[in-house]
Amino acid sequence: MERESARWKTLGEHLDELDMALVDLRTYTTLDPGLATSLTFPQLSEIRAGVAEAADSFRVIASRFTRTTVNLGVSGAARMGKSTLLQSVSGLDDQQIPTGHGIPVTAVRSRIFHSPTVRRAELEMYSPESFLTEVIAPLHAALALPAPPRSLEEFAGWSYPESVDETRSRLLLNRLCDLQSGLPSYEHLLTGGVKSVPLEELRPYVAYPTNEEITVAGPGGVRRAYAAVREARIECPFPQEHVARIGIVDLPGLGEVTADAEQRHVDGLRNEVDAVLVVKRSSDTSSFFDETDTSGMALLDRVRGFVRSTGEFTYVVHNTDPNKPHLAENLRGDLLRSLNGGEADRFFTVFETDVRDPERVGREVLTPLLKRLADGLPVMDAEVLSGTRGRAAAVRDRIRLQLADLWRVLDLVARRAGVPEEVNDAKADQLRSGIAKRLRVLVADLAAEANGSTDPGYAQAVENAYQGVLDWIGDGFGRGADAWRELALTRMITEGHPADFAGPEFNRIRVEISRRFAALDDFFTDRLTDAWDRTAAAIAAECGTLFSESADGEAAPGREVLDRLAELFDASSQPCPDLAAAVHGLLDVRLEYRTLLYPRVRPDLAPLNLQVTHPDTGEEMQQVAVPLTEEGADELYGIFNGLAEQAAFRIQKSLLREAAVPAAVVHALVEQFEDTLIRSGTSVQEFRRFVRSYRNDLWPEEFRGIDEANSRFARVVRVTKEIAALAEPGEEEL
Repeated sequence: MERESARWKTLGEHLDELDMALVDLRTYTTLDPGLATSLTFPQLSEIRAGVAEAADSFRVIASRFTRTTVNLGVSGAARMGKSTLLQSVSGLDDQQIPTGHGIPVTAVRSRIFHSPTVRRAELEMYSPESFLTEVIAPLHAALALPAPPRSLEEFAGWSYPESVDETRSRLLLNRLCDLQSGLPSYEHLLTGGVKSVPLEELRPYVAYPTNEEITVAGPGGVRRAYAAVREARIECPFPQEHVARIGIVDLPGLGEVTADAEQRHVDGLRNEVDAVLVVKRSSDTSSFFDETDTSGMALLDRVRGFVRSTGEFTYVVHNTDPNKPHLAENLRGDLLRSLNGGEADRFFTVFETDVRDPERVGREVLTPLLKRLADGLPVMDAEVLSGTRGRAAAVRDRIRLQLADLWRVLDLVARRAGVPEEVNDAKADQLRSGIAKRLRVLVADLAAEANGSTDPGYAQAVENAYQGVLDWIGDGFGRGADAWRELALTRMITEGHPADFAGPEFNRIRVEISRRFAALDDFFTDRLTDAWDRTAAAIAAECGTLFSESADGEAAPGREVLDRLAELFDASSQPCPDLAAAVHGLLDVRLEYRTLLYPRVRPDLAPLNLQVTHPDTGEEMQQVAVPLTEEGADELYGIFNGLAEQAAFRIQKSLLREAAVPAAVVHALVEQFEDTLIRSGTSVQEFRRFVRSYRNDLWPEEFRGIDEANSRFARVVRVTKEIAALAEPGEEEL
């Protein structure tokens, strides 16, 4: 799902690039006006929106599938017992999940998770910028006020109207003015990031102030810390037995007067909860399913998304009062008729309980709900995935249809606005022949170098490596001569035999000598870099302004030029894969001592072993047999010194005998590159493709004004191909 989301995001970026590329191509004045007008991607804005939705949907599904908890959303209109239900499930009280009578109390969305050992609250705080954008701006928009303030200082001094006519607008204005007058009480909390708060001190951060608090402090003096909080995450032990991996999402009540309440509700539930409990209380004034409830259920239907069965996602909790059974009976009958068409649980399962009683809530709501989800969650996950893929496939089909139309127009543009094929082919043959001649001269020069006298650079590199090995040997094999002897004597006395020291030391010395001769890698790198530089120079000399020089007029490094050449072959309006592969083949080569020459000098290291073969008898023999004394340690040092110097000398001679190898290898590499680039079966065809895309840069004086649209055209073709590839079904769908 994460790969799919990234793919659709990339597709959206490519559509943006295509839009810009088409605009650029349409500005080419020599195109026929009618043809230029046809260079469009119809319905681009709608398709972009569909692509963005697909990217977001796959991202959300990935989040859904990687959640480690079963999340239950709790919703409902204010004063229905929603917060009391949350208290019964979580074991929290009014300090963390506020309840009240007559007015809404929940000001901030809370996510509450069962944790057997942790009790904490972490608050995601608004920054000044996000507060103005996400809280104040929607209120301004809902009230049709001028553009919202851009700073807290500007908000504090804003002059708002004293009143408005419409009831809802009046309530929104009151809320806006409350936020303005209370700014000093929460401005210091607008820090962004996360703030940890003890559970006992949480209430002011998640609840609206009570009537008593407002009466005592006055509207302008009441503390409104909740205004700085975007969301709260609470962890605590739930009281229900056997509960694990459960989370509940407490949402502000349906029907509350906020500028973006409905959207906040949708955002809070979409694929972040596995089921929603809608709380409805039977009372003297609410023993029936009213308009607010109907709107809320419709909203949850939107949240459900691709889950086909409403009853698997949305459940109703009938909050009963044992002291008023007649009211419960009234609401029970209305729910049966209004929600389920007269048949119990036909469309929605109704759980009936007293939300004040944790034991009843566990038995009558939580347990049956989780049993249903055990079977229903895999089904809902599959439906969400299938629905998302289906919608994404529809967007993909629209893209492919538009691309087919665009390809037809691009074909016309290529035929009407391009240079005649015979001219293009002639220039391609000219370029290929010119590069072939220059590379042939280079190959001949490299052959002469390979067959000539020893490369003085190679001989010097071998000599430097050899001298480095001798210096290391003379320094007591990197330990100092005295320290080496002392260590040898100690080990011989401790173990009772020189072999216990000599065996590992032979191994160490043998490996180190070989490693030190690997310093030849620097020489090989220089020779390979020189070959790249000379090859790049031969090609660049025939390519006009295709490869720019540096600011000081110097040619770019050969590797950089060849990398760029491979990119150009790949990015051509009609790609040139075999030419690109030839360049990559040259650049992918590594010349190293360990692979090129080490196999040839390995026998020279053989005497540096504790056990060696007697040259006459062929029997295995030990090289060291010295007394366990200081004199014996001196003798052992002399043996090791002599054997190591002899091995280094033999390696030096072997390497000098192979002096022609590096040059021969470089010659063979460039010769193979030249043969592949110029004489492969697709060389002629791909050079012609290459020239079509880069004529202006290859011969700027000849084609300026004739084909200045070519690079624009190539860009459109390239992006169109990339979009076509991205719009193919993913592996999982196939």
